[in-house]
Amino acid sequence: MPEDWRTIAAHRRKEIYDRIPAEYLVDTTLLAQQKLIDLPYRCGLLTPQELRITEHTAVELLRRIHDGTYSAVEVTKAFCKRAAIAHQAGCTNCLAYVMFKEALDAAAALDEYMRVEGKPKGPLHGLPISVKEHVYLVGTPATSGLMAWADQMSPEDALLVRVLREAGAVFHVKTTNPQTLMAIETDSNLFGRTVNPHNTALTPGGSSGGEGALIAMRGSLLGIGTDIGGSIRVPSGFCGIYGIKPSVARIPHGGLTGLHDGMENIVGVCGPMATCIDDLNLFCQVVLDSEPWHHEPSLVEIPWKANLEPPKKMIIGVLWNDGIVQPHPPVSRALQEAVVALRQAGHTIIEWKPYYHAELIDCINKAYFLDGGREYREMMKEAGEPAVPIIEWILNTVAKKEYTLQESWLINAERNRLRTLYSEQLRQTQVDAILCPVGPSVASAHDESRYWGYCSVFNALDFSAAVLPVSTVKETDTWERYPRVSEKPLSDIDAWYESLYGKGTDGPRKYCDAPVSLQLVSRRFQEEKLLAVMASVDGVLQDRSKLPANGY
Repeated sequence: MPEDWRTIAAHRRKEIYDRIPAEYLVDTTLLAQQKLIDLPYRCGLLTPQELRITEHTAVELLRRIHDGTYSAVEVTKAFCKRAAIAHQAGCTNCLAYVMFKEALDAAAALDEYMRVEGKPKGPLHGLPISVKEHVYLVGTPATSGLMAWADQMSPEDALLVRVLREAGAVFHVKTTNPQTLMAIETDSNLFGRTVNPHNTALTPGGSSGGEGALIAMRGSLLGIGTDIGGSIRVPSGFCGIYGIKPSVARIPHGGLTGLHDGMENIVGVCGPMATCIDDLNLFCQVVLDSEPWHHEPSLVEIPWKANLEPPKKMIIGVLWNDGIVQPHPPVSRALQEAVVALRQAGHTIIEWKPYYHAELIDCINKAYFLDGGREYREMMKEAGEPAVPIIEWILNTVAKKEYTLQESWLINAERNRLRTLYSEQLRQTQVDAILCPVGPSVASAHDESRYWGYCSVFNALDFSAAVLPVSTVKETDTWERYPRVSEKPLSDIDAWYESLYGKGTDGPRKYCDAPVSLQLVSRRFQEEKLLAVMASVDGVLQDRSKLPANGY
């Protein structure tokens, strides 16, 4: 008789905790709070030196490793400890696999290389990097959160992992992703639910939710995420970190597990998640300097253009709402504040009209589930596991129809028509980037993530898109202060999202301490320009002293 899925799950979760050394375990009396982002400072497990190490940016930390200030071993130990703390924080549950011993052994070998050769092995020499669970890292599980694949191990390193390893990176953990990957929350029967360390009543997003939670807790400074509809940007936004979704074929994407393997109507991408923009740049430059197109033929040969400067006076198109779901007050307030600050800095703001968003979102939702979700249901049935709530909702609402081959061609043709129209809108307006919400909500309450159109529309367009944190939820973020654009709901899903936030101070209380983030978008293959624009915008938004008291 096959082993029950509950037994498999219990074994896997115990295995993760058993790999955490006893001296890294947090006093459980410290875990009973809703806000646990500051646990690394309160728990007493990290030395002052380890706290300093984990507070650097990756760029700064590498400078200190390479000049001998820190050894690779002491850096790796600090991040192993902090990752362990993050996993325990209110059962944040962000780790899918722990490899602290292997990481420390790799770091020791790097220190020995430095001693013998008198130089670092590569540009990432000694930097711990975290990896989303479904990305191949040899000898580690790669399950996509599916019980049927619970024992599936990575046969080799994905090309992206191999490039980073050869550059001197150290891999210390793999991070959780949801059942089937296809959700903007991170919940599975295999790993359990991952929560947001800013507020454990909220989700860290998905599908790279473990990465988002871990990096927010600085258990890693730089991690590998993947994105087919928001899976880098939603967790980055919900957790208050930085992330970028590159265009398809820019960053290596081979060597992943996942359903619908070989389906090319909509293709996912790999990309970095980090604590700052400089580290996103570092990741992209190191990867593309390796000329990965020689190893992965689907990649386009576009070397990284380092130190690209943004226009001194930018034209930014602001998307206040997409005509389908009105953003909650914290998001509207953040957009208003950003517009004021950018105008004061001399940049031109124009209103971006979402003429084609509804049609593009309809196209991509069909492309996600051309088989009507049949493969998803079959994989869960094979292991006898139920769908977790968010996946059950998706399968019962989004994945409703199975399309014929000819119908899939029509979907692609319609997508291509809309891409052409959108490009013409960009040409006519000459915007340097579009500024818009990451989603209608800040980090959602568990099982309440129902709309990813603010992100998925840019997967349909294959644009470069990135996320930056700009604020946190305030007590004054109410519908009364930041009213809706219309009294009538824009759609059924809009009415539902409005009800989630509540009247008066209900919303600010529900989403207390949640980060507020915004999304910047540029044309296809413009990752360098996008990061340069984002650095400029980030710099402007750091100075809020010039904002009027009412925020607009």
